[in-house]
Amino acid sequence: MALFDRLKHMLHTEDRSKDTDVSLEHEKMSSKELARSVYENQKDVTDNEKQKLVNMLTPRETDLYRLLLEGYTLKESAKELSVKYSTANTHMTAIYKKLKVNSRAELIIKYRSLGSN
Repeated sequence: MALFDRLKHMLHTEDRSKDTDVSLEHEKMSSKELARSVYENQKDVTDNEKQKLVNMLTPRETDLYRLLLEGYTLKESAKELSVKYSTANTHMTAIYKKLKVNSRAELIIKYRSLGSN
């Protein structure tokens, strides 16, 4: 979970007096602002609603989802699941779309509380 810990550290070291404009497009936001925005907005969706979204994943997407939450890279996940990198990438894209996230960091921040149910 090193990625989550780095994001958490970035949030705690950021100047608290600086407000993040959540309406900015993600590509215009710094990594600290994106992390803070995701962290602050994770409360908007309840764990029950998140679980419903996770339940929409296919069994193979669920396997990849769990590995990504554990901090595996996509390459490591593909090897663990015995699939090609491109197949794992296709599954990851589907996961992001179904769970309404745009990055692995956002996935971890929003869905870590559910664990790997």
